[in-house]
Amino acid sequence: MLKRKDVLLILLVLALAAVMLGISKLMPKTDLSEKVADVTLAPDAIEYVATPAPTAEAAAEPTAAPTEAPTAEPEQEAAMVGPMPPKKAGVVRGYVILTVGGRQYGDPIPMDRDKIITLRQDDEKINKVHITPKKVYMESSTCENQDCVQQGAVHVDTYMDRILGTYVICLPNNVSIEMVPAE
Repeated sequence: MLKRKDVLLILLVLALAAVMLGISKLMPKTDLSEKVADVTLAPDAIEYVATPAPTAEAAAEPTAAPTEAPTAEPEQEAAMVGPMPPKKAGVVRGYVILTVGGRQYGDPIPMDRDKIITLRQDDEKINKVHITPKKVYMESSTCENQDCVQQGAVHVDTYMDRILGTYVICLPNNVSIEMVPAE
């Protein structure tokens, strides 16, 4: 049988839980768009993939539709490494969270442009994660079975149709990729 002291303790814990729940509902939600990924990533871990420039053959072909005027944006090399340039996509549709050895690797990475993140571990395990504005996938890995590469891409629009949902997992290298939709 419960003693009066036990009942009071249970009621006190329930009241404390209710107060904490109320406070959590009043707190502002975290906006991932304000997170900066390159602050905690190693500068040499990010490789930006430039969109290919039109070839001379493609430029010589007449087109029926009028073309847009090129924007005044500086040219980038295909393997640019270093600080993150301004966002390419107007709307960020998702973020990528990388986990290595059970710990988050950097901040959530916006899916705003094509980039390749190289994850190097102390025991010479290397994974390359390719991020585009619409999908994320494991480009290559030093693991033996290559299951992570064969899992395919997590698309922003069709992630619910995948068995693993928003995840790509490399068990031998203890690396996971999670795509978080912006909505």
